Amino acid sequence: MKKSNMKIRLCLMLFMAWACCDGARAVRLSFAKADSLLAQRNPVLRSARLNVTVAEGLLTQSRSYDNPTVNVMYNVQNPTNRRWFDPGSTGEVDVQVSQPFAIGGQHAEQVRQNTSLLNASYSQLLVTQRDLRTEVHTAMIALYYQQRQARVYDEEIASAEKILTACREQSEKGNVAAMETQRIATMVYQLRKSQTDLLLEAAALETQLRQLLALPGIESITVDLDEQAAVAQASRLYLTLHSDKSPVLDTLPEIQLTDHRVEAAQHALRWQHTQSLPQMAVQGEYDKNGSIGHNYFAVGLSVAVPLWNRNRGNIRSAQAVLEQAAIDKEQQRLALTLQRQTDLDIVGKYLKQLAEPASSLDKDLSQMLLAAEQQFMSRHISLVEFVDLYINYRDTMLAHLDAQSKMLQAAERLKVVWIR
Repeated sequence: MKKSNMKIRLCLMLFMAWACCDGARAVRLSFAKADSLLAQRNPVLRSARLNVTVAEGLLTQSRSYDNPTVNVMYNVQNPTNRRWFDPGSTGEVDVQVSQPFAIGGQHAEQVRQNTSLLNASYSQLLVTQRDLRTEVHTAMIALYYQQRQARVYDEEIASAEKILTACREQSEKGNVAAMETQRIATMVYQLRKSQTDLLLEAAALETQLRQLLALPGIESITVDLDEQAAVAQASRLYLTLHSDKSPVLDTLPEIQLTDHRVEAAQHALRWQHTQSLPQMAVQGEYDKNGSIGHNYFAVGLSVAVPLWNRNRGNIRSAQAVLEQAAIDKEQQRLALTLQRQTDLDIVGKYLKQLAEPASSLDKDLSQMLLAAEQQFMSRHISLVEFVDLYINYRDTMLAHLDAQSKMLQAAERLKVVWIR
């Protein structure tokens, strides 16, 4: 048992030494710095910018007209003089030129469709930027409060270990029952287990932030957050948005994105209708020694008559895509409205909950923990009362920090989406 305890202490000392060294070289990350790194390094955002370039290229290409087709026929053997590839006056050369042209919007509707798709790619870039920014900010807030919760465990573990050491000394003298010492040792083990689980969750958040911001190295991340200023800002934000009963949705990038997709689907449907029209081309021909005479010139018109294929299947498909785009637009409006109301409810309820305890809650609970430690060491309270006070301290502190974390995350989502 003693060897096992020595191993646990050694591991804890090594972990604390690593944490101290790692904290000395931790990366301090503020919201402004995170936004700058996100804009410069995030691969998803860089890919979204390239999607805009792709849409610009498609629009440029769609504005181009079809190239003419030139056919040249040269005689292999002149039947008059039996010469091969005869360039003389009796040789035969036939040149045909064909230039397709669009009618009824066959060209214009495709250009309009790609223009709408380009506008949609701009809106998609804004949506991607906001989504990534929201993800980074909420992950930073969650990481900050998980690190705060880990410090709560540090305080409780340090206090419990002090009592455990004293109890073991008194137990060896026969002044304290071995069962009480074992109960405190079990409590210390459970505290360490809970702290380890919390640190693993924090490590997962750090990994997520490193991926989003493309942060190299293994340095730990320390979030630079002013809690009082953040809570005050969340309170003002709640009052501002809660009083606005008719939020404007049309200016949001998500709605603009769906609008552009509906426009693109409308132009795609019109373009499919134009494909049921005849495909036409102007033709010209020069025949040096044709059956009609020397140096024969002619012009004509080629028409592909839509007799059997009237493009009805593609028209029906494009109509369905348009209806889907309209449904997506309504769904997006509903989702934004519901998410806004949900986040407002979260901020409002947690602001009320956080306002109920005294502003010095952290200090009061820390004093309670110290008093419980002293009272138990003086044997003024029983082991059951001591453990109950410890559990009450931990649960209250963790609940308080969790409420702040959820409230600030919801406020951050509201700020990114609804505040310009």
